[in-house]
Amino acid sequence: MASSIDILPRNLLINVKIPTMKSKVVFFDCDGVLIFGNPWGTLELALDIPVEFSQRLWNDYYLGKITMDYWNSLVEEMYRGKSLTKAFYQEQMKKFHINPEAYEIIAYLKQKDIKTAIISSGTDYYVKKVAEELKVDFWRANYRFLFDREGKFIKFKYDIEDPKAKVKQVKEICESLGVKPVQTIFVGDSDNDLEAFKLTKHGVLYKSSNEIHKKIAWKTIENLVEIKDIIEVFF
Repeated sequence: MASSIDILPRNLLINVKIPTMKSKVVFFDCDGVLIFGNPWGTLELALDIPVEFSQRLWNDYYLGKITMDYWNSLVEEMYRGKSLTKAFYQEQMKKFHINPEAYEIIAYLKQKDIKTAIISSGTDYYVKKVAEELKVDFWRANYRFLFDREGKFIKFKYDIEDPKAKVKQVKEICESLGVKPVQTIFVGDSDNDLEAFKLTKHGVLYKSSNEIHKKIAWKTIENLVEIKDIIEVFF
């Protein structure tokens, strides 16, 4: 018996287009999701910077009391005052622990031919290391520390404000893969993930009891492995 393509006139065969499958993508925040703790926080602890200082700036920014530029300028001044060096920075940035759940879910997604990406407000130095360890397909970090030739801290380099950066980075990766953000999933755990939740409309909130976050999230999970059940239905 002839197949459906065999019965087409020969001169039409050249116009037959074989459908291609669109890429499937799961985006992950880094700190608190793929890794335990916060390397940036580890650095500030090692520099003897009060936790209250950083927390106050975080809260003030997300309450709309200060700008991102002002926040960064205060932190930069603090780091310069602490004589931060490149060697010390790199030493502290290596002090992170991969969430064991991350190994399992990333491996599972690879088996399913689903792309993975890290979208982080952290610094490129440690985010790259996490990405290499977990073998994710893409990674983006909004911050880079700049040092002079003697290894002394100068300033930060960042693209745009954190929440907007995550949205921009998700859009860029989606465009490169030919998918729409709403066809993807974003896994996060904090304030700076909420705009990405809104963009994708499929925000998965990880280990958070924050009621505002829950209202914006599409799903909530307590273990990254639970994503297996979500993607079986979603993709």
